[in-house]
Amino acid sequence: MKFILHVVILAVACFTTANAYPNYQIGRITNVTFTGDNMLIMLDAGLPDNCAGSPYGWMMLPASAKPMTAFVIGLFLRGDLSKVGVVVYTSGRDATSFCQVNQIDPME
Repeated sequence: MKFILHVVILAVACFTTANAYPNYQIGRITNVTFTGDNMLIMLDAGLPDNCAGSPYGWMMLPASAKPMTAFVIGLFLRGDLSKVGVVVYTSGRDATSFCQVNQIDPME
């Protein structure tokens, strides 16, 4: 019985973490970098569907997104970047070819 419960939990975890949604993705931020005035982030769960083809899986927070940038930098400085689950909403790729982030919601 215990084995079956572990298998069910593992199956649910595998199927729920690998889903890509049309314009958002649920996951944890695994990497951050800066380019010019913009911040780029990566999620452990990959990209939303509308971001397919974004270079190396990066998503761009525009320079005007100061609150989102401050939130991510705060997580990074506290050492909590990969510990806090987030929902990242996107508008797809733009002329830079990077996926554009519109909103970040912390899950915890």
